[in-house]
Amino acid sequence: MIVSVGSQLNPRSAWNIGTHNGIFHADEVVGIAVLELALIGEDMHVVRTRDRDELSQLDIVIDVGGGWYDHHKPGFDFRRPTGEKYASAGLVWHKYAENAITNVAWEEKVILASGEMQTIKEEIDREIIIPVDQEDNGEGMSNHTFSFIPKFNPTWIEETPDYDNAFFRATTTAHDILKAIVKEKIAKVNAKSILPLMCHKACNGILEISAQTMPWLEDVVNYNQTHDNSIKFVIFPYPAGGWAAQCVPPFIDRKFEQLVPFPKEWAGGTEATLPAISGIADATLCHNGRFFARAKTKEAIIDMCWIARNR
Repeated sequence: MIVSVGSQLNPRSAWNIGTHNGIFHADEVVGIAVLELALIGEDMHVVRTRDRDELSQLDIVIDVGGGWYDHHKPGFDFRRPTGEKYASAGLVWHKYAENAITNVAWEEKVILASGEMQTIKEEIDREIIIPVDQEDNGEGMSNHTFSFIPKFNPTWIEETPDYDNAFFRATTTAHDILKAIVKEKIAKVNAKSILPLMCHKACNGILEISAQTMPWLEDVVNYNQTHDNSIKFVIFPYPAGGWAAQCVPPFIDRKFEQLVPFPKEWAGGTEATLPAISGIADATLCHNGRFFARAKTKEAIIDMCWIARNR
């Protein structure tokens, strides 16, 4: 992780990473955030300078200095197979993505197959990194995940702007967001590896998953389209206590519709009213849209699904 930012090398840091000083952009900030993930557990000092003698002493230099990670050097035209030109963020991702992904997966106690690793690497490049590169190369100006980064730069009305501190804050934020994105991708491919078997083992059209945040929607809808014994409800322990059920929609693009909704008279029911309406003592909530319900116990949420299914 980044522990300091300055204009000169810090010999006490495990890694000294160089980039240019002054105004900063999403390109080099995201590139350094990638390095933070790739070097998890290592202290990093960022040297922001254009002094070539200083840069020559550093471990890695990006977006300045004419090295491998500087896309500004004369004649640079390294492009992806799909045609998008690399900038510094993409060059760092190209080199260090697998290290970054592996480190995050290790923290989550997940072992990725090579195909899963490649899927995550390519998806993040396409969805997150390419727009950053295109912006910095002047090849695209659409909003992207890290469009906010320039807002961390000091404004012109500040009498003593501290660009290094602003850079530190921007990179810390970018690191947290990028890590969350990588974790989400890991969770998604991990879910895909186990959901087909879980769907086959689901009982009576009710699939039990371990957490509300498990990304089940796409896989369950796809399962239903190829199997007669379709899954109508997904149940899970609710983070605030008790259990919850989500109705399965017929299609991905119609996710607020339901194959089987909860009964109309339950809509808007609460812990004060729903037990009497539903006949289930531990029922606590039914969403007005009738696609989500909660109960105090697993048995009660299963009973709510059974009643809905048999109406």
